Amino acid sequence: MNNKEKKTADTYTDEVPKKKKKKKKKSNPVKKTFAVIGTTLLSLVLIVLITGSILAAALTVYVVQFVQNTTIDIDLDSLDEQSSSFIYAYDENDALVQMKKLSRNVDRIPVSIDDIPQHVQDAFVYTEDARFYEHQGVDWKRTFGAFVNEIINIWGTRQGGSTITQQLVKNVTGDSEARWDRKMREIIRASQIEQYCTKTDILEAYLNYIGFGGKTSGIEAASQKYFGKHVGELTIAEGACLAGIPKNPEVVNPWADQEACLERQKVVLSNMLEYGAISEHEYNEAVNEEVHFRSPNDIDNSYTANDNGIQNWFVDMVIDDVIHDFIDLYGIEYEEASDRLYNGGYKVYTTCNVEMQLEVEKKYQDYSTFSDTVLTNPPQSSFIAMDYNGNILAVAGAVGEKAGDNVLNYATMTKRQPGSCIKPITVYSYGIEHDLINYSSIFIDEPIEIEDENDPMSTRQWPSNYTDIWSMENVFVYNALERSLNTVPAQMAEIIGPQNLLSFVQNKFQISTLNAYDANLAPMAVGALTDGVYLRELVAAYQPFGNLGKYYQPTSYTRVEGPGGELVLEHSYTPIQSISEDTAYIMNKMMQQVVSGPNGTGTAAQLRNIPVAGKTGTTQNYADLLFVGCTPNYVSGVWYGYDNNDSVETGTYYSSAQVWKNVFGDIAEQGDLTKFPECEDVEEYYFCAETGLISNGNCKSGGVGYYKKSALPETCGVCKGSYSSSSQTSSEETAVTTAAEEEPEPASEEPDESEED
Repeated sequence: MNNKEKKTADTYTDEVPKKKKKKKKKSNPVKKTFAVIGTTLLSLVLIVLITGSILAAALTVYVVQFVQNTTIDIDLDSLDEQSSSFIYAYDENDALVQMKKLSRNVDRIPVSIDDIPQHVQDAFVYTEDARFYEHQGVDWKRTFGAFVNEIINIWGTRQGGSTITQQLVKNVTGDSEARWDRKMREIIRASQIEQYCTKTDILEAYLNYIGFGGKTSGIEAASQKYFGKHVGELTIAEGACLAGIPKNPEVVNPWADQEACLERQKVVLSNMLEYGAISEHEYNEAVNEEVHFRSPNDIDNSYTANDNGIQNWFVDMVIDDVIHDFIDLYGIEYEEASDRLYNGGYKVYTTCNVEMQLEVEKKYQDYSTFSDTVLTNPPQSSFIAMDYNGNILAVAGAVGEKAGDNVLNYATMTKRQPGSCIKPITVYSYGIEHDLINYSSIFIDEPIEIEDENDPMSTRQWPSNYTDIWSMENVFVYNALERSLNTVPAQMAEIIGPQNLLSFVQNKFQISTLNAYDANLAPMAVGALTDGVYLRELVAAYQPFGNLGKYYQPTSYTRVEGPGGELVLEHSYTPIQSISEDTAYIMNKMMQQVVSGPNGTGTAAQLRNIPVAGKTGTTQNYADLLFVGCTPNYVSGVWYGYDNNDSVETGTYYSSAQVWKNVFGDIAEQGDLTKFPECEDVEEYYFCAETGLISNGNCKSGGVGYYKKSALPETCGVCKGSYSSSSQTSSEETAVTTAAEEEPEPASEEPDESEED
């Protein structure tokens, strides 16, 4: 290296300073710790925010979908469909009386909010939901407080956060699971309801639906149950008692724990005072009021039930009638129709004469009505009475103490053989209606020839009379009915034709139990029917004999109203002119002979002040005994016999006519009318005892007969002797009267039903 280059190198070396070595700083552990914590927290916050955002978005989507899928399945207008139904009647003062309250699942009586006193409304509002008029279905303050209390138990007890609207939702839907989604549905539904219903509507529904212990739901039912009064009559103290029950209905109600109920009442009254619903003076009066609760056994059964609390026979009947009419109306099965009646809030207005019903049931609980002897195996019996518009007034379904509710009713549910009670509505009415016979037409008391069912190649004589005697003498038509001969109806049935008679009875007298097998001589002539007949239908068939030929469908009620007062069922009082007025009048006169004639089978039914037109009926071997009687005001009938068709001991058991009189005689004489209606188309004439024709003035004997103006018999052309008016003043002196026992006849053995006339 030359000097120049060395110098340059030296110069460079001198000009460039030597690099100093840095000192290493000491780290601060506190700052480092905070930095780590901060970073961690920031990360966590970010994670929470991100996760929360995701969850919030997911929850929002879920809630939106939940709300969309949560439908309002509560119709406040239809809540009364689950309400008690009522059966009513009018008493002798024309006052409406309650016969029965029907309820199966619930006992509820809908009532308008206008009929609920303000102090009763306030008692519930300020106890159950003080901010009811302020919130929109959900009280978020109470809800949040209840939620917090569940976690840390601030108040020591569980706190309810449900509003009145939410309680209504819960009770109506029955959605009461302890799950958050149930609570969410409840909140959504409550909010939705508040959007389309007023507070008044919601409170009315709540007060009609809330439970008060047992089956009792709704303020009106509770008021009647615990205080025996309508809600509009409740005092402040009484209303406060009821307002305290819904908190725990099965424990706080006065029938379960009266002291607990009164303690709860004080809480309600304090709330009312606190919120200004009552004054301090009203509060003091209510706190000091002695509240009188109704006892569970303190029920008025005067029109409804017997001493055991069992509903009467009429209530049984009308319940069954309405259920069957619901079946026809709605096209449903029996059980569904029954549930609809019991829980549908209906009002049934019956035709019952409450005083008559009580009297008839009293007679049927007294065995002396039927016999003067204590029987070891007494037969059963039933009775029914109606007016001439078909309104059923009283019914008894069995003898003795009624066994229970809705039990077998022999008057309306069983078919029995009518025996000779069939004759007035078959051969006699048909014959007179078609002018085939008249009051004094003459027949011979002799049998007819029918095919012998045991020997088809031969015949036998049929029917026998209950005396087993054929007099083989002339007998007038009216006298044949009076004596209840079987031979004359058999002859008439053979002339008319059983099929004609069957159609006549089915169409004109509305007997529903007849069938094609009854188009035979025995069923149409002597009442040996295939299936029998309901006493109710048989008695109704006798209406035309007391009201100039008109038949009204029998009914136990006039109308049925729905829960809103709408007409659901109404009985139509449209008569059928079963037979002409003149035929009905003549039949009435003939049937009076059964009761008042010297040879009548129903003389035991005679009454002192009014006429009775009737007919006895007795089946073979005395298995069924009947009497149907018409008086100027009523038509009624009685049956008795055994389920197994054993013979009735007639020697110890009163005749059917006497039983009818024992049950109904004093009632029948209390009516307004004292005689049957007259008919201008019927004339009264003396007839000849020898020919049955109108007396020519020379006939030696005869009686008084009743004839259609349009079909008068000819005048007798046989008798030419001296005329004696005294001999024609009474049918008692007719030449053909034959002594007859007062007991009615049994139906003769039925011929082969396959034989047609």
